[in-house]
Amino acid sequence: MKKSVILLMTLLVSVAGMAQNPENYISATIDGKEWKAEAKRLKIPVSGFNYLAFAGFEVSPDVQLWVRLYYFDNELKPGTYPIESLEAMEKKGFQPKSNSRIWALVDYTEETKKMGHGFHDGESMDGTVTITSVTPTSIEGTFEATLNGVYYQKRALATMTGSGLRANLERKLLTKAGAGMVVNGDPHDHDNSKKTKDTDTIPVKNGKFKVDWTKEDKQ
Repeated sequence: MKKSVILLMTLLVSVAGMAQNPENYISATIDGKEWKAEAKRLKIPVSGFNYLAFAGFEVSPDVQLWVRLYYFDNELKPGTYPIESLEAMEKKGFQPKSNSRIWALVDYTEETKKMGHGFHDGESMDGTVTITSVTPTSIEGTFEATLNGVYYQKRALATMTGSGLRANLERKLLTKAGAGMVVNGDPHDHDNSKKTKDTDTIPVKNGKFKVDWTKEDKQ
């Protein structure tokens, strides 16, 4: 049995018992279409700052909507925060645009029907994230964003050999099992794919989120 298959089976077993909380959600009108999914979250303390991400996942076709918060203070506070682009953050040495010491990013990706399974992504660019309520184990709020639309296409070799399709199927299985944030650490990390020259703009309106992991922390 191949190592990749063994790893896949191991991960499926490990995530099978992960708590599902349908009350947690992230929703928005994306490019004119309403979308909603159960929200998953990932919170990581890093040296010098904290990282909190929450996202919704859909499979067949794959769709992901992410809100990512990088913050220097010990706790998040209610307020409205400007959305950054990752490129702008890197150019500024990762210094937040606002005085709140928080970076906010909103990202999107959708699987396309092109040969080899490409992706239409929305890269964080502009807008605001508003935190209306926050505790050490929950967060609620809204967001509005304008995303830089880009396209990815599977590389020719991955398409011809089928390796690209196999990788997609493995990720789909894990995402469906509840491990979307484990196998998709970055919404724009597409294996065996390359960015094309096509671009557009993706508007995200009426964004809302509610994520509560109190029960998880008590387990």
